[in-house]
Amino acid sequence: MLSPKRTVILKKILPHLIILQIGGLLYLLIERGLLGNVSQYPATGNYYNFWMSLITITSISALLGILLGISEEYVFKNLLRKRSFLLKLLLKTTLYVSIIFSTLIISALVPNILLTDLSPKGLDVLQPAVKFASNFAFLSVLIYCGVIIGISLFFSEMVDYIGLKAITNFFTGKYSKSIVEDRVFMFLDMKSSTTIAEKLGHKRYYQLLNNYYQDMTDAIISTEGEIYQYVGDEIVVSWEFTRGIKDCNCLYSFFLIKNQMEKRRAFYEKEFGLVPDFKAGLHHGKVTAGEVGIIKKEILFTGDVLNTTARIQSLCNEQGANLLISEELKIVLDLEESYNAQSKGSFELRGRDQKIKLFAVDRK
Repeated sequence: MLSPKRTVILKKILPHLIILQIGGLLYLLIERGLLGNVSQYPATGNYYNFWMSLITITSISALLGILLGISEEYVFKNLLRKRSFLLKLLLKTTLYVSIIFSTLIISALVPNILLTDLSPKGLDVLQPAVKFASNFAFLSVLIYCGVIIGISLFFSEMVDYIGLKAITNFFTGKYSKSIVEDRVFMFLDMKSSTTIAEKLGHKRYYQLLNNYYQDMTDAIISTEGEIYQYVGDEIVVSWEFTRGIKDCNCLYSFFLIKNQMEKRRAFYEKEFGLVPDFKAGLHHGKVTAGEVGIIKKEILFTGDVLNTTARIQSLCNEQGANLLISEELKIVLDLEESYNAQSKGSFELRGRDQKIKLFAVDRK
């Protein structure tokens, strides 16, 4: 089975493949409808065969879709990360259209080679392709491909801005009507953030937060978590209940982030003169989830569990703990092999009638 991180990457690559395949098939159907049973393209004289076009277009669409997805995830994601949205689209579109130009020329050559007796080395075989490239038909195909590529790139950018899970939920309509879910929440807050912000200034503090959140991402993805909200220097992470308690994912995520920050210690000390530290509170319970908003829609979780988790996190400094969890969460987690849980007693939390028992958790 694929790891959660590789699964997310695959889910981000597949839409490019699907979008380009749909675009290719639409083009094929439009072409078939316009040409009918002719054996040559009227504008260029190139040989036309529906089944040959089907194989060629679907193959090229698949290759371009995979290339697009891999390039977006492994090349442009970091290379153009700090560029503006519009500039990224222009640069990437130019590159991909250039690739499409080359593949279309090749696609014009291959049928001529296979369907005629012309030698691939002969100059005669180039003439239909040259004629094709200089014809308006070629320009229209290139524009069509550019539009499909643009849609795919736009989708990719929206995934980065909004999140793959959120887009998937909007498309499937999972939260179009409110539903009740059992979820695990982690409220993770940077320690001494006000002091750090005063020391660094607003611009440098923003750069610190940007790196800080970026370094957390792999740990959250690897433990099947979902980033629910960024609230200043605080991040709220959520898990579907079964995923959150499986292999203690919700706890493991916290310590993976700790490890990542330790690995990046030299970077933070060099760039900012400090290494950000953090504390977190974890709890689980029922929430009502659904889409809210008219001008700007988003998925909202409501329920006592969020307020309780926030209050638990706020007690970390008072209790001298980096990680506090509720007794309700401790009961459903298998902590014996990897974690130590120390009782901190029972507490009255604002907005909650009953006291809650809390535990500080460390790795063995």
